[in-house]
Amino acid sequence: MLIRWATESDLPAWYALATEVSAIFQHTEDMGADPDFIAYGKKAVNEYKVLVAVEYTSGSRMGFISISRTKNAIAWFAVSKPYRGQGAGEHLLKTALRQLDTNKDITVTTFPANYPPGAAARALYKKYSFTVDEPTTFNGLARSLLTRPADGEKFGGSSRYHP
Repeated sequence: MLIRWATESDLPAWYALATEVSAIFQHTEDMGADPDFIAYGKKAVNEYKVLVAVEYTSGSRMGFISISRTKNAIAWFAVSKPYRGQGAGEHLLKTALRQLDTNKDITVTTFPANYPPGAAARALYKKYSFTVDEPTTFNGLARSLLTRPADGEKFGGSSRYHP
């Protein structure tokens, strides 16, 4: 797989993934068709805030992660169901963390511990040292604010992964 910055040509695949995960994200409608999400996607791609995992042989987009450098946070993250458990999420997260300031706390708003569809995401964040867990809400839904305390550690290595 290849991890690279997303471009406008990746937007349809990102919107399709957003549609796929709408129920998991507890979005009341089709997230991939939400005008606000579409506008966010275009802006984030043009500002180099979105990474995509691409499967080498098929060119399929496996997953996407977006970041906020201003908030030093993971803003959006999902992997398509056929590619879960194959390392795409880990490589996306690892690459995204290299784009953020590890001298400051890094945060992500994610699913609460009692929400089974969010267990894999929470486990991945915990693996990458997101340890502080505070209850919060996002769009009126129960969520957890996870924090990776500042440590100055940069994750090294290439953004390319060869299985």
